[in-house]
Amino acid sequence: MSDNVHDSLKTRSSNFVAFFLALDESTDTNDTTQLAVFIRGVTADLQACEEFLQFVPLRRTTTGQDICDAVHQCVDPQSLDLSRLVCVTTDGASAMVVEKNGATSLLVRHCEAAGYTQPINMIHCIIHQESLCAKSANLVDVMSVINSILSCSLNHRQFQVLMDEVNVHYNDLLYFCEVRWLSRGDMLSRLCDLQQEIATFLRQKNLPPS
Repeated sequence: MSDNVHDSLKTRSSNFVAFFLALDESTDTNDTTQLAVFIRGVTADLQACEEFLQFVPLRRTTTGQDICDAVHQCVDPQSLDLSRLVCVTTDGASAMVVEKNGATSLLVRHCEAAGYTQPINMIHCIIHQESLCAKSANLVDVMSVINSILSCSLNHRQFQVLMDEVNVHYNDLLYFCEVRWLSRGDMLSRLCDLQQEIATFLRQKNLPPS
């Protein structure tokens, strides 16, 4: 069954006029780094195919060169023509994105050395950067201002009246609670939409802005 799946994917891949690779590096419960490689391609008749290509364990270091070698370990058995590679998407890890020795840069240079002249786009996920920003950003003051409006009945009623008067899309804020951690993103999104109205309300109430 495994051989059949492999042969089927290899046959479909041979018909791609263009394809891109998606790379994601993570560590399993045994502390072994696993590189997941996905492929998406399109044929001449615009038939798209997206498949999981392979898991490659990185048992030692996880440098850009190691990841690049692992990609070749996936690509070569499939006989993929790298002259048709048009895009590489990564998880944004430093070993992927470093300009000189990152896996994507090394893969591009490999294609150039082989005489392939097609442009290769590189897209990097920002989830890692967002996570780091969320850890370092101090949003306590912002959340305390929002909660002060909602926790005081008078403030809350007056704020709702203001929202009705200015006729905005939303007529209220979202309360943030540590237990309901998912509400933080929703609350901040609503804050961005109503930042002018919130500033107006704080001035009217002579409250200190965050």
